[in-house]
Amino acid sequence: MISPVFTGWIIEIRLPDYEPFPTFAPHFKTIVKPMKNYETVFILNPVLSEDQAKDTVEKFVKLLTKAKANVINVEKWGLKKMAYAIQNKSTGFYNLIEFATTDNTLINTLETEYRRDESVMRFMTIVLDKHSILYNERRRKGEFNRTKKQAPRKEAAEV
Repeated sequence: MISPVFTGWIIEIRLPDYEPFPTFAPHFKTIVKPMKNYETVFILNPVLSEDQAKDTVEKFVKLLTKAKANVINVEKWGLKKMAYAIQNKSTGFYNLIEFATTDNTLINTLETEYRRDESVMRFMTIVLDKHSILYNERRRKGEFNRTKKQAPRKEAAEV
């Protein structure tokens, strides 16, 4: 029997429809659906308070978990200055959600909710490839932090 614990895939086992098969050997059909990893970044209106921004992010996380998506990472980047004005605003609350799902229609549902919410100014959702997934894992572990202490340089001896 196939073990249901398999990282990155969901395995569903169904009994077969009655086919001409011996009754002493049960036959199982296996349907394997790959989980795709997604990353969505959205900018919230800077007029919102910190609590309102937090509640809005939680609303989108609940939408994902309700649709049986595996939320891997939620990052709140905070209030940042934008490169150009959007809706006459020069700053916004940046947020990132990384998740995995087998349901392709979930992306359409999530983006529809982004469009309906007046506090979302911009959003972008992308599918992560294997290199992006590895990079994100390393980034979450803190391998790319700029705040690491560097060894002091040895100054050249003066002659």
